[in-house]
Amino acid sequence: MVQDDQMMWLMIAMAYSEPLMTPLSQGEAAPFAGRLFNDEAVASIITTKEFAEEQCTITAALDFSLQLAEKQHQIDYLEIEKAALQSKYDAMVEIKDEEIKILRRYTNSKRSTWVFFGGFVLGTSASLFTYYAANKIEVSVQ
Repeated sequence: MVQDDQMMWLMIAMAYSEPLMTPLSQGEAAPFAGRLFNDEAVASIITTKEFAEEQCTITAALDFSLQLAEKQHQIDYLEIEKAALQSKYDAMVEIKDEEIKILRRYTNSKRSTWVFFGGFVLGTSASLFTYYAANKIEVSVQ
């Protein structure tokens, strides 16, 4: 962790200062104050920077893919829910249409007219028969 902090401060310092590079041989004095890195340390810094950029790109792509998958999941769920509700609605409409057909069959206007006249004729006939029978019984009793 300490090495990461030192590396961060070094990167910040390098970003805000003018870079100075002088090749040195072993035992030679440095011409300026600062840090001395060997070739492996410079390669490590460059590699770490490239790795961090690549890791950031991969992490961002992964986060985007996860969010995209989550939104697609929500869309799929809503489409399934819509299809279920549409199916339920279609079934209800079909049941209502069938019920209307049945009710229309029983409330056919021609049929109800014949039922009315049939009831009228039957009722009138029964009344006349009763009247005639009552007069015959009354005449027989006298």
